[in-house]
Amino acid sequence: MVKKKLKSFLLIFMLWNDSAKLEELKGIDQMSGKNMKSLVTVLILLMVGAFVYIFTIHDAFMYDRDIGQITRISNGTTKRTEDEFKNIDHQHSQKIVMVIKNGKYQGKKVYAANSWTDSGAFDQKFHTGQQVFVDLQKKNGRLTAQISDYKRDTYLIMLSWLVVSLLILTMRFKGLKTLLSVALNFVVFLIFVNLDVTLNLTNFFWLFVVSAFIFTALSLVIVIGWNKQCAVTFGAIVAGTAAGLLIGILVLNYTGDDLHYEALDFATQSPKQLFLSATVIGLLGAVMDAATDIVSTVFEIRRAHPHIKQQQLFSSGLEVGRSILGPLINVLLLIFFAETFAMGVLFFRTGNSIGYTFEWTMSLGIVQSLISGIGIALVVPAASGLASLTFKRGHKVGND
Repeated sequence: MVKKKLKSFLLIFMLWNDSAKLEELKGIDQMSGKNMKSLVTVLILLMVGAFVYIFTIHDAFMYDRDIGQITRISNGTTKRTEDEFKNIDHQHSQKIVMVIKNGKYQGKKVYAANSWTDSGAFDQKFHTGQQVFVDLQKKNGRLTAQISDYKRDTYLIMLSWLVVSLLILTMRFKGLKTLLSVALNFVVFLIFVNLDVTLNLTNFFWLFVVSAFIFTALSLVIVIGWNKQCAVTFGAIVAGTAAGLLIGILVLNYTGDDLHYEALDFATQSPKQLFLSATVIGLLGAVMDAATDIVSTVFEIRRAHPHIKQQQLFSSGLEVGRSILGPLINVLLLIFFAETFAMGVLFFRTGNSIGYTFEWTMSLGIVQSLISGIGIALVVPAASGLASLTFKRGHKVGND
């Protein structure tokens, strides 16, 4: 009797051990399959990147403008310069030999001169192997060239490839949806800018308000999907953006609206409306970031705890908002600093005071950042409240 029980026990143990090994092997196979897919994806992306790089350095045939590739450079003299504000610079000269890559004079060797300064404000130093756009001239039977601009498509396209590759590797299908939303929003933006130029409207601010609604709807529907979470996020974004912009406009009007709107670069229409249009788009981006984080967190909490109270959901949303409020506002300020850094340094280096420099180079950016900060602060309770009020106690979220 004991021997029979022992045999049965050993048989059960062997079967259990075999099944455990089988499950382990299945897990290893699944892991190997995932690793193989990841490896194939990486190899495909690398091959695409190599093809794109090779194509862009040989795409001169696609351009109407003449392109030259620098084959040899001879450095010339260096001259020290000093302006009335005691700013010291050094100007250098270069003699450049190029080969034309396209057009009527393809394959011809041409010569050009270049001067560049250490400051590099309006010029740049060229190197062997670079491709440049040139204006060709024929004098006394000799072909000469003047460099007009640097050919940058290789760098721009390779950076775009890097962004796309990272999104695909880290986010998979969601990364592709993000790329699609960015591309569509860019197309919509170009359409509205073209409408503004074509129609030449007096009150074009409302045109870009409409574009802001479209940006929001497109982004949310593509990334989140058409569901309850998308609707709640959209409502929170609209509420936060509208409230922030309204408060900003009221404060500007109440305080006299003494901003130098004419300080906007290349303002060909009403500077104030251009400023407000840019403010709407910038405010929308900041508010969308905060609202999306808060609403998605509240929905995830509800999925994990179906019987949680609305007050607890609201408090959770506020906590998320408080944690992201500071970093988001700091990001806005850092972007503003990056945009105004060059002009600020230029104003200081040419003898202007801090007050004058701030008034003409920084005041508009500061106001935009403050309005965006107001919008972020207001969207925290708005998003938390809308998300928590969406659910009734005991109602499951599902795929809403």
